[in-house]
Amino acid sequence: MKYLSFLLLFLLSSCTYNEFSPCETNEPTFSDCVKPIFEQNCMGCHSMGNPDGIMALTNYQEIQNQVINGTVIESLKREFGFMPKFGERLSEEEILIIENWKNNGALNN
Repeated sequence: MKYLSFLLLFLLSSCTYNEFSPCETNEPTFSDCVKPIFEQNCMGCHSMGNPDGIMALTNYQEIQNQVINGTVIESLKREFGFMPKFGERLSEEEILIIENWKNNGALNN
């Protein structure tokens, strides 16, 4: 019985918890991966409600148009004057997610 308790304790302590992220870097979806990036980093300035918002990035169609024509990705990758203007540069992973979403057809999924 003593050994069984030890074995059970060992097995339970060796388990780890890994939260599954619904966002896939290689085949990202708009709703799980791309849209949250824009909501957290872009929509504060790039909305019709903001008088300084040059281009709106508030919905799928607006985001798709600006990603496909290259404006968004170029703005994110600039050395100086990168976007978001008043925030931290997006991570390489976030930029890769947007690029891969574009390369996979920029679907509304």
